[in-house]
Amino acid sequence: MDMANANSRKIKAAETKSKIYQCADQLFREYGFENVSVDSIVEKAGISKGSFYVHFDSKDALTAALIGEYVNKLDLSYKAFPETFPDSTKTSVILLSLVGKIAGIITDNIGYNLIKLAYRIQIDRNIGTGVLLSYGRDIYGVFSDLIRRGIRQGEFRMELDAAAVAEQLVTVLRGFTYEWCTRYPDFNLKEQILKNFEIMLSGLKK
Repeated sequence: MDMANANSRKIKAAETKSKIYQCADQLFREYGFENVSVDSIVEKAGISKGSFYVHFDSKDALTAALIGEYVNKLDLSYKAFPETFPDSTKTSVILLSLVGKIAGIITDNIGYNLIKLAYRIQIDRNIGTGVLLSYGRDIYGVFSDLIRRGIRQGEFRMELDAAAVAEQLVTVLRGFTYEWCTRYPDFNLKEQILKNFEIMLSGLKK
């Protein structure tokens, strides 16, 4: 009986946390982070404020966790993306398609407000940033694997350090995304990223 009760509590806690995520995400997108309070989140979720603080120390902590979970899901989709291309496809084509997909998700799915908030959280460092800053993120592995693939295919130079190149590519993605935030809405993120990556990839080729 105790085991059944414990499992029931875990399930209920997971459901509550999921409800908080969903309601906060909806409110942030509709009204902007600054205009959403913990009170409005718990009211929409239909839970008590105490239940909120069982799961999150603050609104910032909730947002960091929300973004982190979203990033993890996206990284998994990026990991599977190269497998959608025929084996004969040039690696440079896959890389350009991948960064175009990432830019599209940033602008169309995640959106300006959450990206801006993600950068503020990383800069402030007042709460754990977790996956946001981790060099262990799957996206680094995806880029590393693609660079190695290009080397094996003979498209990229043999002497390249795949992990180091991958780190630079992700850094460039972050830099252009930051530029998009500072110049929003007068900056086409996808167009600028693709233009820059074409230049960088030309330097990797034999």
